Amino acid sequence: MQPQEPGRLPPTAVWTWAESLPDLAADVVTDADLTQPYLHVPVEVLPSRLAPLRSRVLDWTYAVGLLEHERQDIVMATDEALSNAMEHAFPDGMGKLTLFAARDRLARAVHVVVSDNGTWAAPLSPSAGRGMGLAMMDRLADVFDLHHDERGTTVVLRWSRRANA
Repeated sequence: MQPQEPGRLPPTAVWTWAESLPDLAADVVTDADLTQPYLHVPVEVLPSRLAPLRSRVLDWTYAVGLLEHERQDIVMATDEALSNAMEHAFPDGMGKLTLFAARDRLARAVHVVVSDNGTWAAPLSPSAGRGMGLAMMDRLADVFDLHHDERGTTVVLRWSRRANA
């Protein structure tokens, strides 16, 4: 078992959080290998939190031994999911989101889950360089799932582990 890192909740808190998620996200969390480096970071929505979260994701990608191109795709897609939650789910700027990142128990994939308790806003058509984040996440990840209901919005991203990773 890893030592407790500041801002990282113990596995029991992760499993309790998983119970509040849509089925696919809950399955990802309960199948995660929490004996290996992982992130579970609930935060208040503040734009100033984005850069530190992005840094933590990058650090995590190094800790799980990903290759450079994998790290770039994961950081970029996760940053987009976090940015979308901060910008679109909370028009008044008040709310919480949770970032989770881990590899699965068989080390076949790494997953990122970004979940918020905000209000769903339908994506805008692309204009002036905006409205392309969902398509970008879909292209960067091997699996991209978006679920929204009365609890909020949850994004699940998955990257299959490569033989050389």
